[in-house]
Amino acid sequence: MKNPNGEEVVIPLKPQRIADLSGATEELLLLGIEPIATANADYGNQSELSPTIKDRMSKDTINLDWYAEPINIELVTAADPDLIILGATFNTEMYEQLSQIAPTIIIPHAYYEWRERFSFLAELFNEEEKMKQWIAGYDAAATEWKEKLAPVIKDESFGMVETYPNNIVVYSTTGSAELIYKDLGLKRTKGIPDPEDWGGKQISLKGLSAINPDHMLLMENDENKMEDSNVWNNITAVQKGNIYKISNVDNYNYSYTAIGRLELLNRVGQLILDHHKDS
Repeated sequence: MKNPNGEEVVIPLKPQRIADLSGATEELLLLGIEPIATANADYGNQSELSPTIKDRMSKDTINLDWYAEPINIELVTAADPDLIILGATFNTEMYEQLSQIAPTIIIPHAYYEWRERFSFLAELFNEEEKMKQWIAGYDAAATEWKEKLAPVIKDESFGMVETYPNNIVVYSTTGSAELIYKDLGLKRTKGIPDPEDWGGKQISLKGLSAINPDHMLLMENDENKMEDSNVWNNITAVQKGNIYKISNVDNYNYSYTAIGRLELLNRVGQLILDHHKDS
């Protein structure tokens, strides 16, 4: 096959020792393939594997840390892989080094394009049927939640906000925003700024008042001080109490991968439903 960088790569017929540097370990597991090394570490504690996979992997799995940070080439070498999988977004400058260790595939999709990544890997390993069955199950779960939430949310608007000590990020197309707006079909609030290519936009807290959603999925940093702000307390979602919280660690562990996305779909759906049962 030919990588996006133009390099031809010969893939072993049945690779046995795959080092996944791309963040695609969840999709590989769903295809029945267990890597011997993975960069799907827990965003909040990178000495551990992501909570979505740690009980599904061998205790001997080599933890390569989080895929969006520089990969330790010595750990990859020590894994003695017969195939390396690299993402198109991070660590691509390491391609030449990696390809000297083992044949190296570059997945031609960004880290947030989990469906496209899943499809690419399914075709690569001739496991399309497993992928199609799993996606069908995911879409059925999303449809079920959509039907449960529609009479609760009605035509009210949603916003997705991630907090940082000095600013916030508003998501509109990828990750949890894709889950809310596309998978669950909920209404995107007006005024959200056009996103950068990764699907969100950094804005000031004051800028949030111009968006002013009826409901908000809040991806909260430990240092969140929003409740001390008059701007925050005047936002419609805050005044109505329609705030559904996950941590920003959860956002990175669950939003951009297949197993995580299904877990987050069920969690967010239940958060919203439980809130309105009690209100």
